Amino acid sequence: MKDSEKYKIFKKFFIELLETFLTTLIVLFIIYATIAMPEQVVGASMEPNFHTGERILVEKLTRHFKPFERGDVVVLNPPGNESSDYIKRIIGIPGDIIKIYDCRVYVSTDGKRYILDETYLPERTCTSEGPRLKEGRSIKIEENEYLVLGDNRARSSDSRFFGLVEANSILGRVIFRFWPLGKLGFI
Repeated sequence: MKDSEKYKIFKKFFIELLETFLTTLIVLFIIYATIAMPEQVVGASMEPNFHTGERILVEKLTRHFKPFERGDVVVLNPPGNESSDYIKRIIGIPGDIIKIYDCRVYVSTDGKRYILDETYLPERTCTSEGPRLKEGRSIKIEENEYLVLGDNRARSSDSRFFGLVEANSILGRVIFRFWPLGKLGFI
């Protein structure tokens, strides 16, 4: 085989490799920008359900045609801090009236009032007040607003501290944990 033939084969291989690499990058960018993105959990605010260093997949597509629901775990940009991503749980949805009293979350919606059953929290977890959500005072959640709390109520900066979150500040739902492998699975 001549050197020129080897060069043509190498050149063809290199061009195909470059095309494959660029196509993969474009597809990954489109997926990341529109469908889903990986995130790393930082901080103790969602313990014991999520720990620092865990890797999660945040689905971004359904937020455009399906409203967030109470109990959804989401990634959001808190008000006034668009450069940080926080992982929190949606507790209050539009139309709700929420009150924290005696370590519990009370929800009034559609004329019904009840204590929120938070089975994802350890027993005897106390939900205390914060500067934006005072003990015994009700807050009405308007259209396109959500109240979010961390599962580790004692160590979470959430709606009790930064207020309600607008829908457009929520990046998406957490749907899958892919690291560590021992906790691999859908949320």
